[in-house]
Amino acid sequence: MDAVQTLEIPTPFDVGRVNCYVFATDELTVLDPGPSTEAAYEELEAGLNAQGFAVADVDRVLITHPHMDHFGLAARVVEASDARTVAHRDATRPLADPIAHFDRERTFFKPFLTTMGVPEQIAETAVTLPEAYTEYQEPLAVDRELTDGETVDIGVDLTAVHTPGHAPGSVCFVRETEPIAFTGDHVLQHISPNPLLTVAPGTDDERTRSLPTYLDSLHTIQAVDAEVGHGGHGEMISDLNGRAEEILDHHHRRKNRIADLIGETGPMTAYEVMQELFPDLPATEVFPGMSEVIGHLDLLEDEDRVAISEADGIRQYALR
Repeated sequence: MDAVQTLEIPTPFDVGRVNCYVFATDELTVLDPGPSTEAAYEELEAGLNAQGFAVADVDRVLITHPHMDHFGLAARVVEASDARTVAHRDATRPLADPIAHFDRERTFFKPFLTTMGVPEQIAETAVTLPEAYTEYQEPLAVDRELTDGETVDIGVDLTAVHTPGHAPGSVCFVRETEPIAFTGDHVLQHISPNPLLTVAPGTDDERTRSLPTYLDSLHTIQAVDAEVGHGGHGEMISDLNGRAEEILDHHHRRKNRIADLIGETGPMTAYEVMQELFPDLPATEVFPGMSEVIGHLDLLEDEDRVAISEADGIRQYALR
């Protein structure tokens, strides 16, 4: 697409810069403007200025998924421009009140993690640490809630392909006539995205089965007529289907490694599995680490390869 430009917006997170895509067609559209920081706003402003625009000229903001490094700045862009916002309907609730969403997750996952064998104090730390990052986002009202397969006309047609897993409400925006896809964090060239546990859309007391959902969504994007991917971080994905296949293979290898570990060791909690896989994991990474392990245990459960038992409120997994 000749009319799209990439702005690499700084973030305060380990993942590094986020790719903001600017579509200068009949109306000015930005996709994923970045986190709510002054540095991000200045970079966005400078990038638009270099193309002959101002933030006030933005007509539309597209959001691929409700993670703060992607949407956090959107409310400030809307305030400056009166732009319309577009996101998947499953992203609407966390976008509208991200602090309340964080509180729902903290309330649900502290006791949940203890059932998975995490010591209570470590579980408390794991669900509390992300609070330090909540300042990098502002509540965002969504003007248009998308469902799978809907088209957004930004001067060219982009089709929203629902790809939950890394986050509820994740969408890839596909320009089939090119054929290219703007993949957010669903598919990245340089890392395998972690399908994080979260509360399921529309609930307060049910978790997502994030990894099985994510793998299904990888098959979904493989079925779309898009050869090239433009991800939320890093370089262009020159072979989108091939990269999706690499990520699928990675997760199936990890799943089988966990099955072998349980078979060699005997019944294990998810926390014990995580300690074996990631023995030096810092407290800041316990929640992502548990998300990954539980996701692979979900896959083994779906394949009927593990038996689950519970004693004293703690769940254990044994190989069948």
